Amino acid sequence: MLHLLDADRTLLRSLPNPLTPQEQARIRDARPAGPPPTPATQPLRVERRVSSRGVLVIAGQKIHVGIGHAGRTLTVEDADTTFRVHDGDQFLTEVPQRAVRSNLI
Repeated sequence: MLHLLDADRTLLRSLPNPLTPQEQARIRDARPAGPPPTPATQPLRVERRVSSRGVLVIAGQKIHVGIGHAGRTLTVEDADTTFRVHDGDQFLTEVPQRAVRSNLI
């Protein structure tokens, strides 16, 4: 697995490692990994642009927020089992997460 970290070593995303063991051995200046990354302490928040039909897509799931928000960029917060959609400081909706997924982004 490859782990993408920010400067504070907070885990952003995990991806399958595309390198074979032979390719990994040839990496110059390779060194063992440090301590495991820390999970985010706050809910993950991302921004998504609303389509002309009033829909945004997050983690493969369509969320209808209304045509009045078409073209706007909204913030989506990943809670334990729901997505919370905000327009600036205004809370718009909370919808259950349908699919199990490893990462929001």
